[in-house]
Amino acid sequence: MRICHVCNGHFVDDVRVFHRACRELARAGYEVHLLAQGKGTKAYEEKGVVIHPLPEPGSRWQRYTRVSHVAQLAADLRPDLFHVHEPDLLGAVLSRADFRPVIYDIHESYLDILSENSWMPTWIKPFARIAWDQWERRLVRRCAGIVTVTETIAKRYTSLNKNVCVVANFPDWHSLDELSSVHRDGATCVMAGTLSPSRGLPVIFRALALLKQRGLHVRLSLAGNASDGYLRSLWSEAEALGVRQQVEYHGILSKEEALLFQKKAAIGLVTYQPLRYCINSLPNKLLECMSLGVPVVYSNFPNYREIAETAGAGIMVDPTVPEQIADAIETLVRSPDLARRMGEAGQRAVRERFNWSVERAKLLRLYHEILSPLDCKGFFQQNPL
Repeated sequence: MRICHVCNGHFVDDVRVFHRACRELARAGYEVHLLAQGKGTKAYEEKGVVIHPLPEPGSRWQRYTRVSHVAQLAADLRPDLFHVHEPDLLGAVLSRADFRPVIYDIHESYLDILSENSWMPTWIKPFARIAWDQWERRLVRRCAGIVTVTETIAKRYTSLNKNVCVVANFPDWHSLDELSSVHRDGATCVMAGTLSPSRGLPVIFRALALLKQRGLHVRLSLAGNASDGYLRSLWSEAEALGVRQQVEYHGILSKEEALLFQKKAAIGLVTYQPLRYCINSLPNKLLECMSLGVPVVYSNFPNYREIAETAGAGIMVDPTVPEQIADAIETLVRSPDLARRMGEAGQRAVRERFNWSVERAKLLRLYHEILSPLDCKGFFQQNPL
């Protein structure tokens, strides 16, 4: 059966969308198509998935105004099921799906993002939240299934849809075996992924400045997508604190490059700020660092604690307090045996519990439950009694 994963803002190399969901469904025998931002204009196949690249929008407004066009491109592929990964696409896809099932994949708590984003005027945020809440409730009831990344986010949707499935962002342990071994210098921290104000980099810079005052020279390696304006503001702040020479930005990396990039580091930083959508989510980077044997310094949020604290994979901190971040980094740098044990504990926890094998089964089960009746319907249409 033909499946179409529909994105507008995500890139074709997205870990959750392409490397986990799409590739897993292709391995299971589905014909999988993916619409997402990418290079080129023609469709091509990669790792069993047919990719239909979309140009990167020039602005947020341009992204939202092309929603109908993207939804129509998906409908033109005539899939048996649509899998939508962004809230702004949901209504447009549902209106074109006819009687075909639609799965809504909720990566983050979008209601919280509406309340806490930096691009919307403050006065309009409460009205936008109320409007989207009511609109989403109507749309969710029309979906064949809802997928979320955490139980915390799932709680909102269980009263709106009877078919809610939590598929966590746990890493694929087997894919990591192909990574080459690396040497760690013991004094480099890493943060990879989208670089935005929610990641708490200014607080980390202040922690680096504190460590410098203590005579400890720690480097910070960054990689991921970020706006030019935000990067300029970061470099200005790092310069003012006297730590600019300790911070290196490596640009946007592929999935394989990002994993190797993180594996080389001594410490993984997952000190996201206490915004509601960060608190309710579970970042890929926490599990990735653990899977690579990198000890983590992580925010004291319940979802993070449930994974990292249970595993003994690192040191928990208040992400708004640079002194706590500095103390945690110093402890791991000055105690290499402790850092090694924490890294090994995190890696062991991923191998035994927090890995994609369990989540893969949940995703395939959801697809089977939704599509099996359609298979039967098609059989009886082709083979009337």
